[in-house]
Amino acid sequence: MRGTGAVTDYTFMINCHGNRDASLSISKFPRQYSFLFYFLVLIYYTECMNFTLFGYPKTGKTTLFNLLTGARIETQAYDTGKKEPNLRTCPVPDWRLDKLGSIYPEKELKPATMDYVDLAGLSYGEIKTTAYLNYLRRADGLAHVVRGFINEQIPHFRKEISPTKDIQSMEEELVLADFISVESRLEKLEKELKREKTLDGEKEKNILEQIHSHLDKGEAIRELQFTPDEEKRIRHFAFLSKKPILHIINVDEKDIPLIDTPEKIYSTQKKQTAVMAFCGEIELEILELEGKEKEDFLAEFGLRELSMNKFIRTTYGLLETITFFTIGKQEIKAWTIKKNTPAITAAGYIHSDIERGFIRAEVVLFEELMKHGSFQAAKEKAAVRLEGKDYIIQDGDVIYFRFSI
Repeated sequence: MRGTGAVTDYTFMINCHGNRDASLSISKFPRQYSFLFYFLVLIYYTECMNFTLFGYPKTGKTTLFNLLTGARIETQAYDTGKKEPNLRTCPVPDWRLDKLGSIYPEKELKPATMDYVDLAGLSYGEIKTTAYLNYLRRADGLAHVVRGFINEQIPHFRKEISPTKDIQSMEEELVLADFISVESRLEKLEKELKREKTLDGEKEKNILEQIHSHLDKGEAIRELQFTPDEEKRIRHFAFLSKKPILHIINVDEKDIPLIDTPEKIYSTQKKQTAVMAFCGEIELEILELEGKEKEDFLAEFGLRELSMNKFIRTTYGLLETITFFTIGKQEIKAWTIKKNTPAITAAGYIHSDIERGFIRAEVVLFEELMKHGSFQAAKEKAAVRLEGKDYIIQDGDVIYFRFSI
């Protein structure tokens, strides 16, 4: 995704990099096709990680969206019949990028970015048929916002407030949605293979039967291990229970001490699953403050930090991503890639020509670059290494790619 987006009732504004503004408008779209428009916008936004906030109604999803993005979306907007998701792309704070900027003050800093999508509340049992299913399937990771606060004025579908039961229910719904998809595909595949047996069809059938059996036990697909070939064959299904998931519990003010120990509210050892907590009501108040007043308020409530930084650290861990940096003639840029990415693939993230014409990568650790004061000085001190296409990029690498086309 490029830039930051803000949603109004009829226009999606994109503040693009490159000092230009673009506007995608649905004012000419028939109202019944607005979902199609927003789906197309999401396809357009493909450059960075996407985390989609979802959950049952009245859990604090839009509150968290505002905290993560700095937006000021009305938290009651979905009550008025609004259906379009809130979409926003935001820079990922990284102190290392700021430090690099301090030794190259003339260059523009371009941080990595993350896409946030905030969906309307899903009624219990609705996820398998919801119109938002495509948004969930397109996400790199899911952020399930869970109600942990008590407020008799705000209804909840259960009589009791139980984060554990809500998390278990939502996990079951994700599994059920995938179960329905697999069952439907297997039925069609059986008919196809009766007409004509193919090796690809048989392989797909074997994988899906394995997944079907696993889902039938109520287990998430993310618990299964797949070979690279199997991963490739099932990727297009975009299974929901295979996606990394972060359960975020919105707690009462009295439970703020539990924010640093969310496992006391809900504990899990499941693969690619994490839990964190926040207090939306208090954090919104703190967000309005600045300087010492903000620091004093954080200290008063025993909060070491706000949700945004913790969310980013947790989601980077869930997605198994790292950051490397490039220093160009006019800009210093942070790039987000998967762990264990080879240099030639990382080059392709920057431009396909660099991947195609890759010669070598000149690599220096961030700490070494800061120690020597510049890339050139690090070279003179033999701190810059020459690496080939198979070199595995490490978090914090500063890289200059040499290529020829």
